[in-house]
Amino acid sequence: MVKADKTKEKKEKESEHKQEIQLNEEPDVVEEEDDEAQSFEELGLDPRLIRALNKKEISIAEPTPIQRAAIPLILQGKDVVARAKTGSGKTLAYLLPLLQKLLSTADSNRKKLSPSAFILVPSGELCQQVYKEVSSLIDSCKAQLKVVQLTSNMPASDLRNALAGPPDILVSTPSCVAKSLSVGVLKSESINDSLEILVLDEADLLLSFGYEEDLKALTALVPRRCQCLLMSATSSADVDKLKKLVLHNPYVLTLPEVEGVKDEVIPKNVQQFWVSCGDRDKLVHILALLKLDLVQKKVLIFTNAIDMSFRLKLFLEKFGIKSAVLNAELPQNSRLHILEEFNAGLFDYLIATDDRETKEKEKANEGSLAETRKSKKHAKQKLDSEFGVVRGIDFKNVHTVINYDMPLSANGYVHRIGRTGRAYSTGSSVSLVSPDEMEILEEIKSFLGDDENNESNVISPYPLLTKNAVESLRYRAEDTAKSVTKIAVREARAQDLRNEILNSEK
Repeated sequence: MVKADKTKEKKEKESEHKQEIQLNEEPDVVEEEDDEAQSFEELGLDPRLIRALNKKEISIAEPTPIQRAAIPLILQGKDVVARAKTGSGKTLAYLLPLLQKLLSTADSNRKKLSPSAFILVPSGELCQQVYKEVSSLIDSCKAQLKVVQLTSNMPASDLRNALAGPPDILVSTPSCVAKSLSVGVLKSESINDSLEILVLDEADLLLSFGYEEDLKALTALVPRRCQCLLMSATSSADVDKLKKLVLHNPYVLTLPEVEGVKDEVIPKNVQQFWVSCGDRDKLVHILALLKLDLVQKKVLIFTNAIDMSFRLKLFLEKFGIKSAVLNAELPQNSRLHILEEFNAGLFDYLIATDDRETKEKEKANEGSLAETRKSKKHAKQKLDSEFGVVRGIDFKNVHTVINYDMPLSANGYVHRIGRTGRAYSTGSSVSLVSPDEMEILEEIKSFLGDDENNESNVISPYPLLTKNAVESLRYRAEDTAKSVTKIAVREARAQDLRNEILNSEK
């Protein structure tokens, strides 16, 4: 079942349409027959696109619920807000009809001055991910369509080359589009003349990532005839703000599993656990989890600081546990190289610095540096403002998420745990909680509606990690931890940056 909400015009007579006006507040319900689920052919999808889906590494034979609901509406030219959990197929839900519409007009002689479709995403990683998906579909279709992506480090000359032609589809963060406008590579009148489809992917993050002014500048140029699509995993005030900013009488599609707060935040197929331990004991606890194979691979580990990520990496290496660190300090191509290796299974443990936590800590550090006027040679590597690891990135086959450091908010917790249990597969999470972090754990439990009558949202003590297991490793762990000094962490951080830059350029 999928809900669809169509805004009704006020000029309809109130007496004749009282029920419809009420349905503005309680969305219309569209029933889907489970025993006769529609195929891609029945959705009216172009045969070339269906063949492209069959050629994928993992063939896609049947549409997901959000695809069955969204594709027909988008093909009809409707504005759509689609809300479905991570891994439910939202990207293809808009890409397939978008490509079909462009395929149908590919032979048109109409001269374009700018791309026909803009796909805006909150991070450079997600930009690359969507770009690769679009490119793959276009190549498989053998279509005469061109897609480009813009990255944050592109000089004006590269922006000009990328947008020459112009391409049919532009994948970018809002800030890169704003930069292209400011340097004159994109013209406001060209956007108004050529733009046919605007997609805001991960819409619930676009404003929270600081793109509000960039989006306002762009949406002021969007012609009224342009079809606008918002894709989101959650409902928030930011999504509502974007909806009012760019959409006209949209259909709002909400899958039942994200309708209620409890179902929305954590999928039922993800088990959640926590472990009580002091800050000084976290290293021995995570060593026990990994060394004794108490969690299923692959594992994504979150910390709140880059130094902590490298300290953990060095510590695990002492016990023969290979891992990599993903953080905003690395250039985008280096981060993508790490992601590709992790997804390919070259290592089972990826340590990620939560970008939100990183930004806050770096701002504090910058203020401290300014006050004390320390030497420039001690200044930290500039962080990529478009780095985003918590949401949207397609980590493949992650079974376990470990919160080495607890996030600062319940939303942060939800976004981290969303990296597992994708596409309805099973997953689990384990949070290491110190006494100082108990307050945020209680906030998270309250947010999830954690109670004994709601088993899907209970965060339980982790039963597999016993006191004996921890104590058996304590002596070696504490002795090893002493060898991982601040100097060793600083050197590893610099060496990792050098190595990744070299590797990604090969």
